[in-house]
Amino acid sequence: MINSMRGKQRRSSGHRSSKRDGSYEKPQKKRKPFRPIRTFFKIVVSIVMAFLILSGGAAFAYYKVTGESPFGGYVGSGSNLNLLDAMLGRDIKLNVAVFGTDKEGKRTDVMFVVHYESANESLDLLSLPRDTRVSVCDEVAKNYEETGRVYNQVTKLNAIHSYSDEDNCCQNTVLQIEDLLGINIDHYVKIDLDAFRKIVDTVGGVEVDVPQDMDYEDPAQDLYIHLDAGLQTLNGEQAEQLVRFRKYPTGDEGRIEVQQLFLKALAEKVLSSESILKNLPEYISILYKDVQTDISLTDAVKYANYIGKIDMNKINMQTLPGAGQYVGNVSYFIHDPDETSLLVDQIFYQEHVTTPEGQTASSSKGLTIEVCNGGNVNGLARRFSDELAADGYTVTEPTTYDGKQVEKTRIQVKEAGTGSDLVSYFANAAVETAPDELPTGVDIRIILGTGES
Repeated sequence: MINSMRGKQRRSSGHRSSKRDGSYEKPQKKRKPFRPIRTFFKIVVSIVMAFLILSGGAAFAYYKVTGESPFGGYVGSGSNLNLLDAMLGRDIKLNVAVFGTDKEGKRTDVMFVVHYESANESLDLLSLPRDTRVSVCDEVAKNYEETGRVYNQVTKLNAIHSYSDEDNCCQNTVLQIEDLLGINIDHYVKIDLDAFRKIVDTVGGVEVDVPQDMDYEDPAQDLYIHLDAGLQTLNGEQAEQLVRFRKYPTGDEGRIEVQQLFLKALAEKVLSSESILKNLPEYISILYKDVQTDISLTDAVKYANYIGKIDMNKINMQTLPGAGQYVGNVSYFIHDPDETSLLVDQIFYQEHVTTPEGQTASSSKGLTIEVCNGGNVNGLARRFSDELAADGYTVTEPTTYDGKQVEKTRIQVKEAGTGSDLVSYFANAAVETAPDELPTGVDIRIILGTGES
């Protein structure tokens, strides 16, 4: 097996490092707010990565069929291609850090790590809140001192990028994430909204049925939205307007629905083999100009055969465990070292998590989940259903629970060992094995308690 992670040597100094300054106190766990634009941005970036890799695969196929490089010899020698032929049949593991930045490229508003394993064709995305409280690791501190940068020892994760000089901003952030999680990262990708617009333009626009007239202006954000209702092909600038529009009658629910419809249409176009092959050299040029990455074309060719097998509808999304908390007068996200350790083992090292009863826990993804509102807040079941669906779970239409109300959320499962990966979504939840109480066609039923808000 080709294992591009360099062992587990970072684990001893990794996700438990937040205890070094003694600042961690396990906060009252509360439901994190669902941020549809960030969730959308994360998925879009994953599509960009797939586009990069599939483009490399198309270049490789082009070379094999024609014997010519579409990039003026950049692909490499025949001996290297023979080596790739041998490598493409073996199992690999791959970790890629992805950064979504503002227009100036200074602030990392979105950060997550993609983990891919060819053995089970899985793709996991671990989101890292930008306000995560960290202590600058030794390697990054050394780089700051060598380059004359001014920094605070204890800071927010997204500040690592802004403290750094232009040549080291991505690498320093990678080093800090490696220290935080106790893993090794193989590559990074950095993208901004300008690149998003260009990707839409590159594929010739995306046909969308805009559900309503959209008119909104915010000069402070340089945001001007003017779209007419109806079926139309949106260019990159118009697509950005669509995904940033908020004024729906149903609030965030309407916004999420429109974003998901657009994303599906974009994914189908971006990942179309015909779309990639039609103007391959131009696509590669645009991507490498507007997306900053250390993934070379050779790397893209090497990974293409693997990533192309992934079902984009089965991407697993997780978020660093923890909660918001003020330290002094500063608002941070304080990650939970123990829960982080379990999650990192589960995602990056494929180690099984066991329940207190000793049963091996398994993922609930692929099982049919029903969310029932047993609390006092209207629309709560819909909000949780949308959040679970956005993270890759299979969720039915939400329902209202007509039984006795209780404070704790109940996660009813058919078999012991399932459902434990759903607990972290709720303020106070417990898993119970209750096959006789589940409706027909439902594998897991979540009955929201009165303690959820």
